[in-house]
Amino acid sequence: MPTDESESTLVARAIGGDADAFGILYALYFDRVYLYARLKMGNPTDAEDLTATVFLKAWKSIDRFSPKAGSSFAGWLFRLAHNALVDGFRRAKEVISLDSDGAAHVRNRASASPEDQLVWRLTLDELHQALGELTQEQRDVVLLRFVEGLSAREVGIIMGKQEGAVRGMQFRAIEALRRALAALREESLHQD
Repeated sequence: MPTDESESTLVARAIGGDADAFGILYALYFDRVYLYARLKMGNPTDAEDLTATVFLKAWKSIDRFSPKAGSSFAGWLFRLAHNALVDGFRRAKEVISLDSDGAAHVRNRASASPEDQLVWRLTLDELHQALGELTQEQRDVVLLRFVEGLSAREVGIIMGKQEGAVRGMQFRAIEALRRALAALREESLHQD
């Protein structure tokens, strides 16, 4: 949904109770929040439910959002998503599933060719497997930094960690992902 208004103007309008402005913010961030939840939860239905919960919480508490130095609306939204995931995991006490059912939900655009969709699906399957080799905190850092594009500082705020600690986890996570992806590729070569 294209708009000429800046994000800060939309946020200010939403804080003032403008549902249309919040609707534009919803349209801008839905896919990103859903993808984050989908990669964390594994189940597309649960990811949709969590995404809806995050936006409902955001709308109900938008008047309490206050951009601070180094903070952004996206960072606040992903903090809500992170907290909702943590709360859900505490209640459910389940292991995160990294299956790939419904993974095309976000990337399945009408303009994408079937070949492009297949390549995306295979790449996402490898990523799910490799992410399964990381610790929970490493997965959080990777998803927030590289999938969502947040800064190390924003990730630190979301996770309650210092920026340096986030960078250290990021380095270790990248090395672990590199090893896991190499092992997966090696394994697939031996299967062919």
